[in-house]
Amino acid sequence: MPTFDEKFIEELKSKNNIVEVVSRYCNLVRKGSSNYWACCPLPGHTEKTPSFTVNEPGQFYHCFGCGKGGDVIKFIQEVETVDFFDAVKMLAERAKMPLPESDFESEEQAKKARNKKERLYSLMRESALFYAKNLSDERAGVWLEYLLKRGLDSKTVRHFGLGASLDYYGLVNHLKSKGYTEEEMLESGACAQGKKGVYDFQAERLIVPIISSMGKVIGFGGRILEDKGFGKYKNTSETTLFNKKNVLYNVNNLKKIRQETDLDYVIMVEGYMDAISLHSAGFTNVVASMGTSLTLSQAKLLKRYTNKVLVSYDGDGAGQKATIRSLDIFENEGFEVKVVKLPDGLDPDDVIRKYGAESYSSLLSKAEPLIDFKLSLIKKGKDLSDASDKRKYLSECLELLKTVKSEFLREELLIKVSTISGISYQSLKRDLESGSVTIPKNESAEKIEVKQTIKTDGLSVAERAVLWAVINSAPYADKNLILDLYFSDPVREKIFESITISEIESSKLYSIVGEIGLQELNAILSVGDKIDGEEQGKKYFNDCVKVVKKSNLSEDLVSLNKLYKDEIDQTKKAELAKLIAQKTIEISKL
Repeated sequence: MPTFDEKFIEELKSKNNIVEVVSRYCNLVRKGSSNYWACCPLPGHTEKTPSFTVNEPGQFYHCFGCGKGGDVIKFIQEVETVDFFDAVKMLAERAKMPLPESDFESEEQAKKARNKKERLYSLMRESALFYAKNLSDERAGVWLEYLLKRGLDSKTVRHFGLGASLDYYGLVNHLKSKGYTEEEMLESGACAQGKKGVYDFQAERLIVPIISSMGKVIGFGGRILEDKGFGKYKNTSETTLFNKKNVLYNVNNLKKIRQETDLDYVIMVEGYMDAISLHSAGFTNVVASMGTSLTLSQAKLLKRYTNKVLVSYDGDGAGQKATIRSLDIFENEGFEVKVVKLPDGLDPDDVIRKYGAESYSSLLSKAEPLIDFKLSLIKKGKDLSDASDKRKYLSECLELLKTVKSEFLREELLIKVSTISGISYQSLKRDLESGSVTIPKNESAEKIEVKQTIKTDGLSVAERAVLWAVINSAPYADKNLILDLYFSDPVREKIFESITISEIESSKLYSIVGEIGLQELNAILSVGDKIDGEEQGKKYFNDCVKVVKKSNLSEDLVSLNKLYKDEIDQTKKAELAKLIAQKTIEISKL
């Protein structure tokens, strides 16, 4: 790997104004004569109040939230998740500067210093070429038949680099012939270790190369063509090149489009075949989350290309729940986000193949905003001619509308709920303001009072899950993990103190919390209905502990920052700065 002299690096920085570079990734707002502010665009950090600042005269950035900072090269390393060399290459291309010749004294030294990562990238590219060539093999009939059945022509197959693994050891032998070692094959994730030796991890599957925004093959998705009693799709395991939570499928093609024109919106689907099918039908502004669980890092990656996303997940129950999770993540990241409602049981690929591109385009034009989609989900499965279902529907709708900040939008949605339920707008508005739900007697139901508002935010849900596990002596509920936690709700804190001091039966907790805490205690004790199996329970418990711990640390950080701001003693100020740095590091680790 070549090194760069100081003169070249300084010239590179001078030709890449940090304000111009950073503004491609977030909306910078100028405050004062030299500083710009924005919500942090770096992967893994989300915030609603801007704490990320760029200083133009000094040509540096700093985030007071996550603590990261540096020059323009460091920024590209962080935001693009690349090493120093790749960051320099990207900035050199932007400034149209040629990279200097290698500083190595000999070719031998150059070979020894070759970056291991580049070697693995080369191996993955060679694997992708091997898989693609396999489609020309006389044994590839079943894979070609499948592609034709999916309506994918040769142009689409070539565009996405689709291929096939014909057996367990063909790839291994091919890579060996190209000089790659078994250790490199295993480290890349292309191969795995079995009882009979190293074998193709995607053996006997249709191959979909996963390509990064830098245009490099980093992993593979494999699909079996016949039901063998296990999952149809399998991704490359996590490696130094591939981390699924940081990757969007087809982002490499999206990047090319964005370089040529602005994107009005991007379509987000679940799987590779959905993205390929939509692209083939003319919807090229599409990416896939490669599963139903969108991550914050994926949302931040997409933010580089657009501020508007149409989420088009499957039209089944799991897909719709995943859509809600995704919408919340997107909304928190400042996207304008809408939901494409698909017919029950169908995915985007099904719609394209059964009804054509025009039908799907019509669905896109009817995409609903988040709040409207949530309201429609509340109604789903409820019989509004039944008094009990109607009460539940109205109660859930009003609880949701409390979260709407815009008075105009809240009124518009109240009218919508009124029309659907048959309850007058005036009655619903009074109930929304008073915190109760009333169904008039001529609707054959009595007044239903909401005794206490039960919070449903992520922190409250996590705190309840932790308490439920300890109360019920779940095998994975290690008290040592939670002894230093504190809870945001006084009832939960009281329950926590009681159950950590001594073993206590859940029935006795009712007398401890009193009448005012009964509703919260019931919410905690009902958590078990949502946990299926010990393995899932353990993962859920650990995730919830992290959420609570992160909230605790964030509160500590707020208090410490206030103390730091008010402290005039420099020695104490330095101690507080160390504590702030320590808490920030702890948060980043979570």
